[in-house]
Amino acid sequence: MPELNWLGDQKARRAARHVQYRLLQPVAEVGEPGSENLLIQGDNLDALKSLLPLYAGRVKCVFIDPPYNTKSAFEHYDDNLEHSQWLSMMYPRLVLLRELLSEDGSIWVTIDDNEVHYLKVAMDEVFGRVNFLGDIAYERSGVSGLGQGGGFLVNTHERILAYAKSKKNFVAHDLSGAGPLEQKDMKRYNQVMVDAGVREEVARFKAPSTGEDVVIYRHASCQISSISLRKFDERKDEILNEYVENFPKIFRLTSVQAENEFQNKIMSLCGDGLYSADYLVSRGRAKGENVTTYYVGQQIVVWLSDTAKVEAGEVVRTGKLSDFWPHRDIPKADLANEGGVDFRRGKKPEALLARILRISTKEKDIVLDSFLGSGTAAAVAHKMARNWIGIEAGAQAETHCFLRLSDVVAGDQTGISQTVGWQGGGGFRFMRLGEPVFDAEGRIREDVSFAPLAAYLWFLHTRTPWGDAPASGARKMPSPILGVHGETAVALLYNGVLGDRRPQAGNVLTHAVFEELRACFPEHSGPWLIYGEACRLGPATLKRFEITFKQIPYDIRRG
Repeated sequence: MPELNWLGDQKARRAARHVQYRLLQPVAEVGEPGSENLLIQGDNLDALKSLLPLYAGRVKCVFIDPPYNTKSAFEHYDDNLEHSQWLSMMYPRLVLLRELLSEDGSIWVTIDDNEVHYLKVAMDEVFGRVNFLGDIAYERSGVSGLGQGGGFLVNTHERILAYAKSKKNFVAHDLSGAGPLEQKDMKRYNQVMVDAGVREEVARFKAPSTGEDVVIYRHASCQISSISLRKFDERKDEILNEYVENFPKIFRLTSVQAENEFQNKIMSLCGDGLYSADYLVSRGRAKGENVTTYYVGQQIVVWLSDTAKVEAGEVVRTGKLSDFWPHRDIPKADLANEGGVDFRRGKKPEALLARILRISTKEKDIVLDSFLGSGTAAAVAHKMARNWIGIEAGAQAETHCFLRLSDVVAGDQTGISQTVGWQGGGGFRFMRLGEPVFDAEGRIREDVSFAPLAAYLWFLHTRTPWGDAPASGARKMPSPILGVHGETAVALLYNGVLGDRRPQAGNVLTHAVFEELRACFPEHSGPWLIYGEACRLGPATLKRFEITFKQIPYDIRRG
């Protein structure tokens, strides 16, 4: 596979391993106490590393909207980096994001044409080219919109690169673009075939692709009407009922492409009024099926039932998504006011995030955005009953994200709120990135408590999160036994966890301390891995009880 090279690339590839594990310090709690939702203020590279002990392999969807490197100065971001600096910034963050993803998780990155091709190759390296899901063109506006950029061609779209952690494990939950039938859909599909009438054969010919007969019919005494959309806002319920009642008969007309010789041959044998043709399909999803296609006024009939269904007394769209998402599908008429925060040129529509989360997640899954910006991803995840983690380095973690997400908890009604029936609720914890676990001399800092160190050591040993420790670093019932990995029990002797208030007491592995460990976990009969400040047991004793001892801090890797 081709490899991307840039100035400083080797350092960037190693950077994730050398980031220190920092503590997460609680600042405030909003809404329901004990929420798993986290808003973290601090550098996202450090924050991602600090999340690994608790969230490695647990995040279902990563969405990030990083600086685009457009050579323009944004108010909230330094978006004026050279290509090499930009890649060196992105690469280690992608490495850590991959570690946080679950095996069936996915990552979605918005970008524009300044860096999309470099980013594609970098993500091929980090996630594997085989795990590429798609390159989506998201149309942010029409060509006539004011302020559109582009010297040669007007730039109206951005890109979204999507990758799975493991494509064989990834399952798309909703690729239909599903949603209630909207007024724009009704303007297209408003014809009703009340009665197809009586048909009589008028022509037939042999299809060149199948050799089967194609039979053409003219329909006499047919009846076609239309559904009026006049005064739509006043008559909305009445109109929606008409669509449900007439659903199997509703259609639109579309022209046949000039290069489609088969369909044009059929229409050359049709006149004015309603006609139909019976034939065997020679290709596509319906290959080998006998179908009947209708024609009106030299146009082909397309049924609403091909792209929608009636569900719970409502017509909903089911058409499969393509890799082009037109701006008419992503409402953003009131984008500037979504969430009640101003984030010029950087805010993404809530409808865009809702589509991505419908595809990639289900309720209770964890969504992570490490370039949170104005808080859109977290706001949408919250309204859609997903758990979320948002990381923002700048002051807007407080001035934008905290305020917006507090409003969401209180029942914010902008964005997708009405679509998903959001009325408020839930909560989140606001955390700030604190000091590293290790000081400049490589010693564990005195203010490091048991729980964050335990989570850190468990992750280093197992590369899996320590599920008992919440991100606040507080554990209700400290125990020296961290868990069992394989057949090995892992224990930590630190800060008097066995009950002695003296700082050094219980941190040294002696016969008495080991007997206390065994008393804490009497059912265990296999090997032990014990972290502590010193060991007073001899080699024979360690061997007899299958104990591997690691001295704090010297035997602890800091990467």
